[in-house]
Amino acid sequence: MKTTGLILTLCLSTTLHLQAQDPVAIMDRMKTAIRNMNQSSFDLYSKERFGSKYIKKHLRFHVQESPRKVYMKDLKEGVEMLYVKGWNNNKAYINPNGFPWVNVSLSIYDNRVVAENHHTIHDAGLGFVNVLLNGFERTVARAGKDRSTLYSYAGTVESAGRPCHKIYLTPPEEFKYVSYTTDRDQNLVQLSRRIVASDYLIKERNKIPYHRTIKKGTTLQVPNAYAKKVIVYIDKKTYMPVVQMLYDERGMFEKFEYTNIRQSPNFSSSEFTTECASYGF
Repeated sequence: MKTTGLILTLCLSTTLHLQAQDPVAIMDRMKTAIRNMNQSSFDLYSKERFGSKYIKKHLRFHVQESPRKVYMKDLKEGVEMLYVKGWNNNKAYINPNGFPWVNVSLSIYDNRVVAENHHTIHDAGLGFVNVLLNGFERTVARAGKDRSTLYSYAGTVESAGRPCHKIYLTPPEEFKYVSYTTDRDQNLVQLSRRIVASDYLIKERNKIPYHRTIKKGTTLQVPNAYAKKVIVYIDKKTYMPVVQMLYDERGMFEKFEYTNIRQSPNFSSSEFTTECASYGF
């Protein structure tokens, strides 16, 4: 009887602790921390599904949210990319670290740039997490539900040796693909933002390249939510979203893990230029 009582007490204590953690308040603190961080640097471990296979990458980023500037290096392949809004005709400047052995300028929507990526350079950085969350919350509002129904607290986990809040995000409707007819000319990224859906999942289902203009009146199959479920780990000290896992009806289609995050780093005056000594251009 004493053992049973102890187990019941522990279970009740755990339940009360979970209830005491307000996931909405935690998410709001995270969103505020992201909004207050215009510059950052971090390593990103990504795992993205393509067909039935996953591609893993280890990338390093230096990011300025506004005005938009991004430096990226693939730490395995050695490829570097520099994008600065308004510079280089808004094209990415790329050191391919291989053939054709010269730096090249390509559209950020070029198939060679996005071939093994779910996202374009527009989504690089932690600021995209807020874009995604705001989209999720608009979906909940349209369903006539309170945003608290979107989030649930799942306890504490550890990531890279740091304690984190574990939060589940579940959209208000069952995840499925539906018919959607476009009401304007737009590209894939513009469409995905408007309807709050993964541009990659739309691309995969409809075989649409990023660079193509989707004409008004085109009917597509699109997901009714960005994901079926999202799991996020939020660092308890910095409130940075250090792990994100996104699922559709087939399972996990994206996982992003951020390490070595530096908020407002002391970038050099030549950062985000081809003259930066730490770049290989």
